Amino acid sequence: MIPENHPALHPLLLFHGLSSSPQEFGLMAHALRSRGIAHHALQVPGYTLATGHSSVDWRDWRQAGLQAVGSVAAQAPAVVLGGLCMGGMLAAAVAQQMQASPQRVAGLVLMSPTFAYDGWGMSPVRHLRHLGYWTGLDRFFSVKEREPFGVKNEKIRKWIVRELQQREVSAAGPSRISLRALREADRMMKLARSYLEALDCPLLVIHARDDEITTLGSVQRVFDRLPQRDKQLAVLENSYHMISIDNDRQQVASLVADFVQRVSIRPVAEAVPGRLAPRPLRGAGFLPGGPTLIPT
Repeated sequence: MIPENHPALHPLLLFHGLSSSPQEFGLMAHALRSRGIAHHALQVPGYTLATGHSSVDWRDWRQAGLQAVGSVAAQAPAVVLGGLCMGGMLAAAVAQQMQASPQRVAGLVLMSPTFAYDGWGMSPVRHLRHLGYWTGLDRFFSVKEREPFGVKNEKIRKWIVRELQQREVSAAGPSRISLRALREADRMMKLARSYLEALDCPLLVIHARDDEITTLGSVQRVFDRLPQRDKQLAVLENSYHMISIDNDRQQVASLVADFVQRVSIRPVAEAVPGRLAPRPLRGAGFLPGGPTLIPT
């Protein structure tokens, strides 16, 4: 429920990364609660690890995500959707579906969005996964996660290693991802850009300069082409891919909380397609102790 002292804030609904768990947002939870943000890390059957469902089809993930949003925030007239890594692509797909529903998407947050696998930490043979897709052998193979596990902080990385020695998932994600799941994620990723272009809600993108999965350049190119007038790209300087648990996690929580609070008090007239008012600039360039903000 939304805290009584913040009755106007829209609920924040978050999608975790591919085949992972809501644990990815655990280190941000207190910071969000302290700002009065009612947030929910959603579980999506078939997409969330160990949910008891075996569907490997991105369209099923989208439908299950839509149902999860409806069940958690059924009474809210508007919600803020967000996601980490591939969860951002899922959030965009769900937001696109919700444009025809009475419940409004007041804003979309993409954390470390995966628009391409071109980061410095990717395997040089990563393109061979397409052979598995084309031949149908993807059902027999999986990809093992490896260091740095998306984490720049050495202490947290050691914690991740210990977790993966004891169980199949950690706060940074699963120990392995099936090639079939990656195939469906690739399909969803290819469509996510068109979904984003079709949305008229405010957009916040948060990405680390040293992200080892997707380069900042890839994110910047997609961001620059998006038609939203109310959009912001925040660049983090001290994290890798898993920004929700890495060194900049407090800045991430602060950026997300600021965004939720801002779109929650946005005048209704601004939410009408074609009448988006430009957001006041918060200052560009490097902010000491914080991220680089690149507003439009």
